Amino acid sequence: MQRSGRRVRTPHLVVLHQKNGDGATRFGLTVSRKVGNAVVRNRVKRWLREAIRRVHGHRVRGVDVVFIARHGAGDAGYEALLVEVSDAFRQVLQQRAAGSVA
Repeated sequence: MQRSGRRVRTPHLVVLHQKNGDGATRFGLTVSRKVGNAVVRNRVKRWLREAIRRVHGHRVRGVDVVFIARHGAGDAGYEALLVEVSDAFRQVLQQRAAGSVA
């Protein structure tokens, strides 16, 4: 996915997405040690899971989506990550729509 997928960047996230063969949408999370210690990484993962659950709403179908937390995501807080996940989904939808027309 790193090479063939498309990419969306926000201040605290990099979102990779690629069409899959299924009709289902799959999500992955990557939070490296650059983000913080184990407590901070787990907190960021919980925040991201909840933000994805709240924002997704089954709008994106048949896509693999990977959220990569960037340095500073632990300091951003849940509300900031929620806004960024929402913006990322909007951009993914735009890129998917533009890709299906071309």
